[in-house]
Amino acid sequence: MADIEKLPLMLENLELLKEDRTDALELFDSIISQLRNPDEVNKIDSVRLAKEVAAFLGCGIVDVETKAAETLAELCKAEPPRTVLSNSAVFNPLIKLLSSSLEETKNQACRAIGNICYENNKARACVLENYGLTEIVEFLKSCSLPDCNDTLRSNAVGCFLNVIMNQDHIYPKVVEMGIIDILCDLLMYGVSSKPAEERAIQIYIILGLITDTGLSERLCGVTVKVLAESTNGELSELCVELLHSQAENDQVRLHLARAGLCELLIDLMEKHSSLVDDEETRNLLKMACDLIVIILNGDESMEIAYGKGKGRVFEGLLNWLSSPDDDLQVTAVLAMANFARTDNHCIQMVSLGVSKQLLTLLSQNNTCDAKIRLQHALLSALRNLVIPAANKRIVLDQGLLQALYPMFSIPTFPVVFKLLGTLRMVIDGQPEAASELGSKEDIILKLVEWCNIEDHPGVQGEAHRLLARIVKNSREREVIGKLVSCGAIECLVKMTRTVHVVMQSEAFLALNLATAMRGQDAEPSLLKANVGEAITSFLSVTPPREVFNNILAFVGQLANSSEMRKHLCDAGVPKALYSSILSDALSDLKDQVSRLATMLDAG
Repeated sequence: MADIEKLPLMLENLELLKEDRTDALELFDSIISQLRNPDEVNKIDSVRLAKEVAAFLGCGIVDVETKAAETLAELCKAEPPRTVLSNSAVFNPLIKLLSSSLEETKNQACRAIGNICYENNKARACVLENYGLTEIVEFLKSCSLPDCNDTLRSNAVGCFLNVIMNQDHIYPKVVEMGIIDILCDLLMYGVSSKPAEERAIQIYIILGLITDTGLSERLCGVTVKVLAESTNGELSELCVELLHSQAENDQVRLHLARAGLCELLIDLMEKHSSLVDDEETRNLLKMACDLIVIILNGDESMEIAYGKGKGRVFEGLLNWLSSPDDDLQVTAVLAMANFARTDNHCIQMVSLGVSKQLLTLLSQNNTCDAKIRLQHALLSALRNLVIPAANKRIVLDQGLLQALYPMFSIPTFPVVFKLLGTLRMVIDGQPEAASELGSKEDIILKLVEWCNIEDHPGVQGEAHRLLARIVKNSREREVIGKLVSCGAIECLVKMTRTVHVVMQSEAFLALNLATAMRGQDAEPSLLKANVGEAITSFLSVTPPREVFNNILAFVGQLANSSEMRKHLCDAGVPKALYSSILSDALSDLKDQVSRLATMLDAG
């Protein structure tokens, strides 16, 4: 057992110690050996010993100070001595030792600082108060140079992490000091050994603490490289977490796309997805999938990944459409929705058979039992694909409507919202499809029901718009009759009261067309819905010319009925029409309005 009692005596005889430090070095070695022995360490009064050892830090004898630092590093692997060492008298000499020319001295000083600061905010504050941050950053920078010992590199990173942990107020400052480039330099040494992996883990913990304003192109590239080399699950997770946390930034998305992250993630998941057998690994796979989708949300990054329909990312994700893994399959569908953001892509994707694959999937997942996330993704992708006019007929012929009809029984509003939007998009300019949809009484009744749903404004709005789109595109007397008998006219009148001008325009156009074909049948519904009040209310603010023209045509249709004329006059429609043409934008329509008002006033 080390004769610890000799320590104070040695310090009292400093001149003798300078002449011959053999005994002191041997004593420190003996203490260190005891501290590393599980059977002996509990016999030491660590707090008292820490005070006595710390006193040697200012002795001016470098190798003694080095051993003292090493002893403190060993002592502070346990919590008790850390607090008593959290003062300037300890940290000032330790920080000074970091600039020593001797590697061992720097290493032990670094270990001591790091271990004292571990889970010790008092020590961290003391380091910062004594300008230690600048010295430690400079020290870390020197450790990033090629001639530095790898062990020292790892200890320097660990020391820096322990010093800055929970010190949020200094994170912007360390970023300004260039720490991210220093950490990138350190990561460039790779992760091929266990110590290098552990060092990289600490670096990514640091980056997770200090990074909140995007990632540089260099850091993105280095992280993709580390992720490609890593065989350590924790390190891979930290890399993915960091990238995921910043990937909503457009510039970061672009950096990651250029660095080949999507290709790498696809390769890794294809290689390892069969080994995913626990919740933690599954969560990592989900995060990686989500990261791919986020990258594809950016326009430029999506173009890079698409690769003109021949890119590794596009082709890999296309293969995932038939993956037995649910997460990979949903990711693929979401990716297809993202790729289908330009007409050229949509047309090419349909020609490549993407819509057929999506419809096959939808046909297998179009009931209440299917997974909502997959249904939502499939509808998003198909909706985007049928935006170009050239694709509508093709996808309809592939069986889109037949795949969608069973989904009207699904009660989940987010899915219903996407369903209605997809139908509204595909029947535009497709009279046959609009007529087929409008002839199905059960579907029209469901749409009318959703028009009156208050729980989901999005579904309510889409149901109204789909009814209007059916009227506009079918223009078939039988279909309009079905709509009237199912209560759609009241819904269209209600639609005119929305705050959205586009929807108001669609509503008045649909009412005009419906009245032209089924005016007599629609009259009871129009009166019940108080259409005159709806028109007057809309005209209280000067409307856009296109909408006003639709209103004039609609009122002209209504004026053919004496009962409707009376209703419109009672509601103040003539006066509202006159008020509208007082604006310069509509003043040229004065004669037309006068004739219409005269017709109404005639009763």
